[in-house]
Amino acid sequence: TARYLLHYDCPWNPSRLEQRNGRLDRYGQARDVTVHHFISDTDPDLRFLGHVIRKADEIREDLGSVNEVFDRAVHRRLIQGEDEDAVTADLDQGIDATRGSGVLEVDAAAVAAAEEEAREAVSLDAMATEIDLDDHALRDTLEAAMAVPHGRPQLRVAEEPGFYRVLRPDLPGWRDVIDESVRRPAPGGAGGGPMPRLAFSPEPFIERLGRLSVFQPRGDALLMHLAHPMMQRAIGVLTRRRYPGGGSEVSRWTVRSGGVPDGADAVVLLSIEELAVNELRETFHRWVRTLALPVRDGEIGVPLAHVPARIRRGAPEVGGPGERERAGEIIEELSAGLRGWLRAYKDELTQRLATQLRVDGVAARGREDERYRQRQGEVSALIEQSTLARLTREIELLRERGRQGQLFDETERLADIERSIEEKQEELTRRRHHYEEIRDQLQRERTRILDYLLPARFAMAGSAQTFPVALEIRLPE
Repeated sequence: TARYLLHYDCPWNPSRLEQRNGRLDRYGQARDVTVHHFISDTDPDLRFLGHVIRKADEIREDLGSVNEVFDRAVHRRLIQGEDEDAVTADLDQGIDATRGSGVLEVDAAAVAAAEEEAREAVSLDAMATEIDLDDHALRDTLEAAMAVPHGRPQLRVAEEPGFYRVLRPDLPGWRDVIDESVRRPAPGGAGGGPMPRLAFSPEPFIERLGRLSVFQPRGDALLMHLAHPMMQRAIGVLTRRRYPGGGSEVSRWTVRSGGVPDGADAVVLLSIEELAVNELRETFHRWVRTLALPVRDGEIGVPLAHVPARIRRGAPEVGGPGERERAGEIIEELSAGLRGWLRAYKDELTQRLATQLRVDGVAARGREDERYRQRQGEVSALIEQSTLARLTREIELLRERGRQGQLFDETERLADIERSIEEKQEELTRRRHHYEEIRDQLQRERTRILDYLLPARFAMAGSAQTFPVALEIRLPE
């Protein structure tokens, strides 16, 4: 939506300037982006920065190759106080010398970015497979929630592949959220507008434009995602059904067939929620995992090797009364054993998380300690080298002018120079005092973080908690 950008300051590193501009001038921007920055011809420093900005805009495609040239020029002018014309001339010469040689560096950066994007895509897909999150799971979740207690079906396949229609937009308990977040406004603003179709995958909205894939919203359809009000309500409905009371609880165990190893009578798929908090009462571990426990002669065996949740999907339900009765007997036989197994698993989880916390705490303390050392060094360099050194040079220049003026200038002119020296000295004193305050503040913050915050953040409060979520019995085919 935004297309106007105003820079209220000028970053020393031009690539940061480009990063800001890229927040607006990015893929999918349909309008021209206008960028403003402040410049004054009366101030040499601002005039120099204006030159830097213009050069950065002219060579934005090669910016990565000349970034160090910009950095050196800005440091020479603003930190060391070198002559503006000389620094500007060297800057232009350095840009011309490095632009051509930077093409390969830019290409290498593009390749690296593409490789990183590919790795992230693989990681996201692995995460989705682990937690069984895809368009089919989203659709089943929404329909299961809408079916409580009204029964199925609540969604039906639409004419166009990938889309579904809500069968009962006036469903009790769902009508308001459907009217507010799904139904389109009727002509004239009246109620009862048209109902768009629902999609649970972005694929139906993707248009191919040459080699580009563009997400194109549609007026006749909506994309359901985890943050959509319909999905949020569905998750809330199913979450509340986990807890007893009110006569609204639903069954949380089922019977399916297949996937039973040789020699086992059945496999219990136990889904549990793990929760752990630190001494700051922050939740640092929360996960739902499904453990596959083989059953032999009424005893629970060693858990089977971990398999992502999506891989276990698709086993056929068992419909015969004999199989359901057999599964009920297995549950009854294993009830005490499952409780004992859960207690042991809770103890092992607590020990494992506490060990990991200690390791992470040592690493975090090292990172924070190094970060504060760097910040202290930055404060010393920026304030002493730029502000203090610059003010000191200005005072020396005024004193030199005063010594030269004693032979030629009038008394009033000498008095003005003396007052200016005093003002600079007062400013120097204020800056030094400010530097000391910043250094003391950093030290206090370092003590607070390293001695109080991190020890509490990386210490477990009590023990980990485990809550059974669902139970599935797998019988041999």
